[in-house]
Amino acid sequence: MPSHSEASTYRVAEMTWQEIEAALEDTRTLLLPVGSTEQHGHHMPLGVDVYMPEAIGDAVAESSPALLAPPIWYGVSPHHTFKPGTFTVSSETFQRYVFDICASAGEWGIENVLLLNGHYLAQDPELDIVVRRLREEAGMEAFHVPLVNLFADVAAEIRTADVSFHASEFETSIMLELLPELVHMDRAEAVDPPEHSRPLTDYDALGDNAVGWSLSADDMDEITPTGNIGDPTAATAEKGERLVEAAVSGIRELVADLERVDED
Repeated sequence: MPSHSEASTYRVAEMTWQEIEAALEDTRTLLLPVGSTEQHGHHMPLGVDVYMPEAIGDAVAESSPALLAPPIWYGVSPHHTFKPGTFTVSSETFQRYVFDICASAGEWGIENVLLLNGHYLAQDPELDIVVRRLREEAGMEAFHVPLVNLFADVAAEIRTADVSFHASEFETSIMLELLPELVHMDRAEAVDPPEHSRPLTDYDALGDNAVGWSLSADDMDEITPTGNIGDPTAATAEKGERLVEAAVSGIRELVADLERVDED
């Protein structure tokens, strides 16, 4: 049987069941991109939160012993329904759906699952619960992987905008690196958040968000006319390359460790 690196594909949706069976001799790890379909301002498409983790997962699986599952396109996005095109599901539906997908993979041999979360911050609580349930009820090694946590150090180093909360410097830079043909920088506009936030909260992906909080669709409608919060005009493909490299490197390290443990 060819090794993982020699296999024709590692993308589950493109494989036959026999190829999956053979691949399981090389790996028991599954990467599952989890995102949402929601508005991302005037300059980016609705699929940003899936395009990012899927491309990053693809880069990991290309050179690591892991399979890449088809992505989850619908997430918890009620705060973005103030603009057309956004889909959302309830927190309970989302948790049950993601859990069932992962648990079913466990039935055919997957032991480790990494939930690559492109809709970070907003649906972090739900995926943390799914990870706990997978460990306790399905006996799987499960991990919630918010992309922003993986590239936070690099983002803090390279950022030039004061605020990047939604569809702004970080996400736009990543998309310029991964799928520049879907980014319309001539339509990008900076939108400043409210001047003041409550204590322990911040309108910034790297900000002082020491407590859990959320925005409603009405809140977002009042804050941003375009849909983004922050300055996407500060984005560059060069920044995106570094953010993507940081995310891919971190995930590869975790996958390598999981596969070593499985071999033992």
